[in-house]
Amino acid sequence: MVVLVSELLAVLLTLVSFHSETFWLELGRYSMVIQWIALLSTALLCLSRPLLRQLTDVQAGIIGYFLVLVVTLIVNIGAIWVEGYLRGETSIHLMEHEGLRGNLMMAAILAAIMLRFFYLQAQYRNRIQIAADAKLQALQARIHPHFLFNSMNIIAGLIPIDPDLAEQAIEDLSDLFRASLSEHRSLVSLASEIDLCKRYLSIEQLRLGDRLNTEWQLPETLESVTIPPLTLQPLLENAIYHGIQPIIEGGTVQISVLIDKKHCKIMISNPLAEVTKSHSGGNQVALSNIKERLSMIYQERASLELDINESQCIATLILPTDTSEETL
Repeated sequence: MVVLVSELLAVLLTLVSFHSETFWLELGRYSMVIQWIALLSTALLCLSRPLLRQLTDVQAGIIGYFLVLVVTLIVNIGAIWVEGYLRGETSIHLMEHEGLRGNLMMAAILAAIMLRFFYLQAQYRNRIQIAADAKLQALQARIHPHFLFNSMNIIAGLIPIDPDLAEQAIEDLSDLFRASLSEHRSLVSLASEIDLCKRYLSIEQLRLGDRLNTEWQLPETLESVTIPPLTLQPLLENAIYHGIQPIIEGGTVQISVLIDKKHCKIMISNPLAEVTKSHSGGNQVALSNIKERLSMIYQERASLELDINESQCIATLILPTDTSEETL
């Protein structure tokens, strides 16, 4: 982006003083100087980030502003000396050079505009981050209260009958709520997310009994894939509450995971009852939250689609696998 914007500026300056016989020569001169200034300034600003982070926004802006001006001055002086040397000029008066003064004035204006733009962009990203954190907290608190009450009643009933199963249910419930209430700001492994989902399904299995069946189709290894936390559990919750629960005889939730060099494709399918088909909007709250989180982390490289037909609902989640771990 820096190279592209710099080259567009070079073209604009060349067109301002357009001469057909010297157009390409002038474009080359402008491009050389502007690209050096832009790339050196960008590199120095990036290298200065550890220091700038410790300062206030005003202090960091002032230092960044003068850093660009210093780079502009040094590059222009170098360009003037090289041009004078090639022309055979023995003495060059820098302070009287019109190009140097004009370039410094132009750099001062453009640097102020760009730094202001970067500041507003950073503020906008901070607001998006705060909104994303709020939505994540809402998603973490989204576990249905009835699920907690039903789970506690089931555990209370299991204690005198099957203490070992009651203990396992308590462990599953505690792990689920620990994950739900913890502060998640980084991606987690797909294996840990699936383990959390299995604990959730084991608790729902105690409530629904034989009405709930699950089928897993998993590859041999999952550790290489990362995923935003609490992404699959809401999808499974939708599959159970909007698919399995309304059906008297129950049904099967199918979860399949396919991984290749570039993508991880996760499909969750469940049957639909007649009453559910006319009220499919209940799925949209969790889906919209998950879609926004995916868009924020992966941009267009990830997607979540919901396909509802006459007999079943299929949620398809596609994640990139050729990316390093990112933070929310």
